[in-house]
Amino acid sequence: MTGPDARWTLAVDHGTTTTVGAWADVDPRDGWVRVGPVGIDGSPTMPSAVLSRPDGAVLAGRPALEAGALDPAAALLRTRPHLAASTGGPPELLTQYPRPTTAVDVATALVAKVVRSEAARRGTLPSAVVLLHPASWSTAACEALRAAGAAALSAIPYTSPDQLQLLDSPRAAAHRLGGQGRLLVVDIGGAATELAVVDRGSDHTGSIAAARTVNVGGEVLDDALAQLVLDRAPQPFSARVRFGGDLEAYRAWFRLRTGVREGKETLAASGSVAIALPALPPDSPVPGVVQLTHADLGAMLAPGLEEIAQGIGAVVDTLTGPRPAMLVRGGLAEMPRVREWIAERTGFGLAHGGDPGAVSAFGPASGAAAWAAERLGLGRH
Repeated sequence: MTGPDARWTLAVDHGTTTTVGAWADVDPRDGWVRVGPVGIDGSPTMPSAVLSRPDGAVLAGRPALEAGALDPAAALLRTRPHLAASTGGPPELLTQYPRPTTAVDVATALVAKVVRSEAARRGTLPSAVVLLHPASWSTAACEALRAAGAAALSAIPYTSPDQLQLLDSPRAAAHRLGGQGRLLVVDIGGAATELAVVDRGSDHTGSIAAARTVNVGGEVLDDALAQLVLDRAPQPFSARVRFGGDLEAYRAWFRLRTGVREGKETLAASGSVAIALPALPPDSPVPGVVQLTHADLGAMLAPGLEEIAQGIGAVVDTLTGPRPAMLVRGGLAEMPRVREWIAERTGFGLAHGGDPGAVSAFGPASGAAAWAAERLGLGRH
């Protein structure tokens, strides 16, 4: 692999549930900058999972999630809230098994995998790497993320900490959408929903006019659905998973929780999904199935959407002037009618300009990569 290539930039959005990357590249045919998603293990999204093996290998993404089904104690999931809670002191130790690991270490592994995946495909390194973070993060939390990025780059030859930049997700999402004036970005993440009003300047920079966090996210919904599955499962199975405390019970919960998270999209799109119950001998010697319906999803989703709508009203009420347009994105926003319900409930018009990339999983990352390319003067202007 050769050194940095003054033709492309890379952005990494390390989320609570998934991590995505996006590149901005100068097209040699016409000199314009174009963007696209990073493919990781054959997919444009990567589970935010990291697992350390006893032999010293560190797995990130889908391989870590799959290995966690057998060794759940070694799998680290949903660690970004720990990174967000950083106070500037020593990073919080999340586990000692099989080696000491912090949220910074997890972010390092995820960032490194995204960088290596795209760099290996191209045979060159990016001229800039941008890491995204919520607008509500403290300086200490941002510095913890920066430390993770620096550690990831330090393990790759020909890279430098000078290539690393940070950008908040709402401004990155607004940059991807384009346009001017105020934009309300509603980002329904895994741990929480971030609401931010971005003032889009004519110079494509932007600033945050107001921000607020609502404690509604996809992981909370997944936990509730998984508990509903246990409520409907045969009593011996549910009791063993909830109270057993043994390795096989822990493995069964890991597989069940993963199945709920991955089956949620099918549930939203088709109206029902069959969640597999793994065998758990001796009381549950054969696998089982629990059916979830759209009604189950709606009953749990509706109160959370109402909280988001109330949060939108609270953050916008602090502003003067005309109402901003609204960009609704994030995992739960991909479910049918969620965006439309929020728009109808709040009275805000939806803004995505007919561009599906603006609301896609890699929307903010692609905006951040394009932002970095502009700052470096890459491509035509």
